[in-house]
Parts: sequence; structure tokens; C-alpha cells
Amino acid sequence: MTDRLTQLQICLDQMMEQFCATLNYIDKNHDFEPANEFEPKMTDKHATVAPAEEFNNTIDELSTDIILKTRQIIKLIDSLPGVDVSANEQLHKIGSLQNSLVEVEKKKIEAIKKKETLLSEVDGLITMFVSGIAESRQSNNHSHHNQIEGQSKPIHEDVVKTELPQETNESSVVD
Repeated sequence: MTDRLTQLQICLDQMMEQFCATLNYIDKNHDFEPANEFEPKMTDKHATVAPAEEFNNTIDELSTDIILKTRQIIKLIDSLPGVDVSANEQLHKIGSLQNSLVEVEKKKIEAIKKKETLLSEVDGLITMFVSGIAESRQSNNHSHHNQIEGQSKPIHEDVVKTELPQETNESSVVD
């Protein structure tokens, strides 16, 4: 969204265009009315004269558009700072906003540092995970290769057997 001054400038430009369009319409579509009853009515065979009702309706519509644009401009002007605010109050507000901006920037920098730290940690975890998978595959390939040549024991002999304590009964063993 643009700031209020830019909006105001855009509205003023639009209003000037509306004025020009209205004057252009009046110039090209008006009827030749005499200034007083003693003057003859003028005519121009090249002019495009709009019917009176259409001309008046169009003028009403163009006038309404100009009035609405004027109200919009007045509303924007009223919303501008400085009308009822002293220079010191404006400077105080600017300082306050500047301090807020500095605080937000500090938080942003902290968040970026935290993000970088977390990314580094995640990268380390991924690297550790991938290298663990690679080692596991290498050892499986090595074991598989040795089994094919008959040089290693079956995998089940490598598993450490654990015995239950002697005092356990069947109800304490969980399947």
C-alpha cells in the first residue's frame, strides 16, 4: 500500500483527468444556445450535439464523480499528520518509530543467527545419519560378500545372547 502523500497525489492527478474529460465532453457535445433571446441559435454541421436529456445526465454523472473524488481528497488531507500535531510531537513519534524499528531489526538478526545455528545442527544430523547409512550398507555389503565366499560366520551367531534372570516367573515375562 502506498503512503498517504502518494495516494493524495494520485487522487489529484485523477481529479485533473476528470476535469479535463468533463470539459472535453461539454466542448464536443453541447448544444448551441443563444446568450439571450435576441441572438439567433448557432449551428455547426460538423458538431455532434447530444440530446438534452442525455447531455444533462452525463453532466450529472461527471459532476458526481468529481464530487466523490473531492471528498476522497479531503479525507486524505484530514488523515495527514501535522494538521493538529506540533513539530515536537511529530519528532517524538518519529523517534519512537525509529526505536521500534531498531528493536525489530535486532530481533530479526537474532532470528537469523538462530536459523543459521539450527540449520548447522540439522546439517550435522543429516550428515551423521547419511554416513551411518553408508557405513551400514558397506558393512552389509562386506558381510554379504564374505558370506558368499564362506569366510564369515552366519549373522545370527554375531548377535549377543541375553538370558533372563533366574528368579523371573512366567507372568513377569512380556512377549
